Amino acid sequence: LAGCSSTPRASEEGNAATETSGQVAFDLTVKAPDDVQKYLERYVELQRYRQFPGLQLTELTRLLGAADANVRELLGTLGYFSPDIRIDVYDTGAAPADSGVSASDSAERPQILITVEPGPQTQVSEVKLDYSGAITEGDNFASRKERYQRNWDLQPGTGFTQKGWDGAKSEGLRALQRRRYPTASIEASQADIDADTNEAKLSVLYNSGPLYKFGPLRIEGSERYDAERIARIGRLPTGQEYSETAMLDAQTRLAGSGYYE
Repeated sequence: LAGCSSTPRASEEGNAATETSGQVAFDLTVKAPDDVQKYLERYVELQRYRQFPGLQLTELTRLLGAADANVRELLGTLGYFSPDIRIDVYDTGAAPADSGVSASDSAERPQILITVEPGPQTQVSEVKLDYSGAITEGDNFASRKERYQRNWDLQPGTGFTQKGWDGAKSEGLRALQRRRYPTASIEASQADIDADTNEAKLSVLYNSGPLYKFGPLRIEGSERYDAERIARIGRLPTGQEYSETAMLDAQTRLAGSGYYE
């Protein structure tokens, strides 16, 4: 679904085109649960065009025609794939009293009301993590895979969001890159969304790449201090499996040694 492949972002282009007069082309009100309301108010595409007082009726009609798809796409990033959406346009003062639309200070400005019933949020029902590369070699692969699965951020039973899905994939990759496999990558990933049952089945294939070990320490650019002294301070564990923590610790020791600024 489209909602699984895109995330909203603030539009610098829209901000740059904002009129300086402070006038607005229309008023926009969103009626929805609090979290959904704030999200839509911030990211809905219509917001970009409110500051164009010269907006023509044909342009506004086109924007309204695309608004439903835009709202559905945004709701999809929050895990709502079966919402009820209604978009109404009123002349100033003609909106129903319970609509939430405030009285306008312009007798000519239209008022747009977006009403959303998001429905149930999609829940993660299954997570399948697979691996290729050097990580699959050796007798302890099964226990490592089980640990990675246990520490996965988006566990079954939790609500699905695009942000959570992206974050879980990235953190799963970082878990490989921090130790032994610094060149690991995501080979494939899929979020299979069933809008009828509100369930998400997630799968990711990680490629660990080769296993890395620390090689001999090579020192370049040293002028005042000999290489042996620098090596003693750094204490990089030559021959041991790569660890991001060990590398950063060596850097910290060198930076705090007093020999360098």
